[in-house]
Amino acid sequence: MRMIPVLLEGPALEPVSLVEAKSWLRVDDGSEEDDLIRTLIVAARLMVEAEIGQVLVAQNWRLIGDRWPPGDIIPVRFGRVLAVTEARTFASDGVATPIPPSRFEIVRVGEGSAIRPLTRPMPGRARAGIEIDLRLGFGEAASDVPETLRIAIRRLVALWFEERGDGASTAPGLPSQIRALVRPFRRVRL
Repeated sequence: MRMIPVLLEGPALEPVSLVEAKSWLRVDDGSEEDDLIRTLIVAARLMVEAEIGQVLVAQNWRLIGDRWPPGDIIPVRFGRVLAVTEARTFASDGVATPIPPSRFEIVRVGEGSAIRPLTRPMPGRARAGIEIDLRLGFGEAASDVPETLRIAIRRLVALWFEERGDGASTAPGLPSQIRALVRPFRRVRL
């Protein structure tokens, strides 16, 4: 039984700040390019997250399932679990019954993580009877993201900034040099 992830709230900050990106790009302190650079930072973060299969800076996600998955733990394959913030099951009439976050343990599995429910109250409705809200990422601060991934984002921003426009020669996907930087963080599914 697979639980479906849903993004509730993206990161409050990016792994690379506007000031850091402008310094990397050697752009003056003027604000003419700020909106573009901010957009490139977000796009670069999303590309890196997609490539490695996990979120970088703390974000709020929800796992939705019909029933509890078999086994002792629920793997979280798209980010490191920082906290279980809320959980609930639903009765057949749609009434939610909360499950305290203290009824879950965070389990480290290799480089990833999972959650272990200490209780498994059965939902009453057949579809989407369980919801578990999680805080995922390397941490709350940009500095919690490994520097190698932050460099990959800065390099990708620089590439897009320099090669913008109709004549851009950038091939789709991540360039091989940036892919090599993020490869050690990539989640491998067996």
